[in-house]
Amino acid sequence: MKKISYAIVLQSQLGPRAGTLLLQEEDHVVSGELCLLGRHSRFTGSVLEKGTNPKYLISGALRTRTGREDYDAIFTVCQGRLSGGLVTRHGCWDLTGIQAAAPAEKPERTAAAT
Repeated sequence: MKKISYAIVLQSQLGPRAGTLLLQEEDHVVSGELCLLGRHSRFTGSVLEKGTNPKYLISGALRTRTGREDYDAIFTVCQGRLSGGLVTRHGCWDLTGIQAAAPAEKPERTAAAT
């Protein structure tokens, strides 16, 4: 399973909102977590195009302080840069991002270390 994290900016009607997107890809299926406005929201989707510039379609619901906002998003990744759009009942918002550094692996604990 391939896991990639992106630092993203969503250009909403209330202005730019920074967050993260964790994308997990296996075969033609994707899932992950979108973190915006201090809230974590799961999503699922599919790989529309594989290759050097993969294209994804995801769906989920943004959690906000006032409720949920269902969305569909389509985006492409080219040389570590994510670009696309997020569509809600309130309109389409630009979504951009860059690949974040991979988190350090936690060392496994052995029975002798416990």
